[in-house]
Amino acid sequence: MPEGSKHMNLADVKARRGKLTRQEEIKQAKDGLDVLPDLYRYASLGFEAIPEHEFERFKWYGFYRQKPKSSGYFMLRTKIPGGQLNSKQAKVIADLVEQYARGFCDITTRQTYQMHWLRVEDVPDIFGRLNSVGVTTSGACGDDTRNVVGCPVAGVDKDEIFDGSEFNRAVSEHLTFNRLFSNLPRKYKISVSGCHLHCAQPDINCVGLFGVIKKDGTRGFGVKVGGGLSAYALMSQVLPIFVPLDVRQVVEVVHHISALYRDEGYRDARTVARLKMLVKDWGAAKFTAELEKRIGRTLEPGEDWPMPNDPETDHFGVHEQKQAGLYYVTVSCLGGRVAGEKLRRVAELSEAFGDGQLRNTNKQNLIILNVPKANLKPLLRELDDRGMKYEGSRFLKGGVSCTGIEFCNLAVAETKNRLMLLVEQLEEMHPNFDRKIRIHFSGCPSACGQHQIAEIGFRGKAYTENGVNMDGFDMFLGGGLGANRKFNELVFTKIPSRDLQYYVSRVLSFYDANKSNGESFKDFYARTGREKFENELKQVQQALATASLPKAA
Repeated sequence: MPEGSKHMNLADVKARRGKLTRQEEIKQAKDGLDVLPDLYRYASLGFEAIPEHEFERFKWYGFYRQKPKSSGYFMLRTKIPGGQLNSKQAKVIADLVEQYARGFCDITTRQTYQMHWLRVEDVPDIFGRLNSVGVTTSGACGDDTRNVVGCPVAGVDKDEIFDGSEFNRAVSEHLTFNRLFSNLPRKYKISVSGCHLHCAQPDINCVGLFGVIKKDGTRGFGVKVGGGLSAYALMSQVLPIFVPLDVRQVVEVVHHISALYRDEGYRDARTVARLKMLVKDWGAAKFTAELEKRIGRTLEPGEDWPMPNDPETDHFGVHEQKQAGLYYVTVSCLGGRVAGEKLRRVAELSEAFGDGQLRNTNKQNLIILNVPKANLKPLLRELDDRGMKYEGSRFLKGGVSCTGIEFCNLAVAETKNRLMLLVEQLEEMHPNFDRKIRIHFSGCPSACGQHQIAEIGFRGKAYTENGVNMDGFDMFLGGGLGANRKFNELVFTKIPSRDLQYYVSRVLSFYDANKSNGESFKDFYARTGREKFENELKQVQQALATASLPKAA
């Protein structure tokens, strides 16, 4: 594996960056990876014994205070590289969820699990049982490498450019527990995939390795850097390089990109500390030159890689695998919320009808792999009998949600339950809607629900109306990744949560009535423009104000 210098010490950082943020001072005082013994010690001493600065370090092991911070309860996030796990691991997580997390957990947009309602006293048993099945939480939060995402059907998708699993695991293993990269300027997100659809979203990751085919037929990776959402969203930039399908070279490139971020990323303000800001200032050409300088050679040049028109997919439904006679089945977990009982049952079904292999998707669903054709109908009957959906409306397939106000200290609106209700309402209001539509909910500008890339995105908005505090949302339209990628636009503000279905319904009806044959919502919005949609939504607002539409309870 490549070598690299240790991260800068306190004097180096001060000399180069001036005044340190509070987080930088905490990190320089003690590496986040060194907090594990303290976590076990506080498990004996209790919540009240924890000094404030230690809460920041706990994040390096995925342990994060939930709302309110004084409650003594924590969220814990795991690492599941590429979303790939087996039934044994899923069952252990289900057991922990039922014992410690009040019976449910959430599948995240980074293909992993997070649990709530945990106490510091629970840490030794939880960590011990996770470790026993090869699941870690190291780097799941904090200024470290987050879960490396990939295509959830890598290795089984008939149309993939290649199986990126080996490379995804190698990158994750290289950066996890690695003290060379345990003090990054801020969180660090990577995707590695050979999916032909780019479903692992290289456009919005700090580093995105995506499958490509050169003109001579050689397969390998293209590289994008500098993507990211949050309050200031940026699309990644393509580096003019090609990385062969060689684990050593893939890890080498990611290693030195990470070292560039570690050493050159901005540390004097948290708002500009993401890799995307460095890439924005440097540009792809300078970034590539600096990368090659560190590697010590000129990298193989890239080409003008074609980008997919519609990468935002979940491989949802029942599909034949590239292995003859085998199928995979995606089980809906709308908004990511999944009961421990359901998770265990899906794991058991994967053993009974497949080979125990499961995948989490970045659209917050679960996939059962390697189901022989003879077992497919019996599996689907079992799913039907238990009310587990593997087919459904466009609204069910396209829903994504962040944690929301229920547990998050930043959120100002309830998201998961509102998404679930909205899907039910839209299925009743538009039973025959057959066009792809993605509806994403974020409870605040941090954009954990990725609302900026959705066709219809909602961002939580707290406001007052006639002196009454309102739970509401701002509405964004027309986003999407891949070819002609763009973030959506803010079209309407301060929509009461109770009335969302009327606004979405009007948008869908307007699209349905005026679209060209085969025109996607993103393309229709770009052709039609913000003003016409705003006028449609104003009519809904006026109708609600005059009681022309029934207000939801």
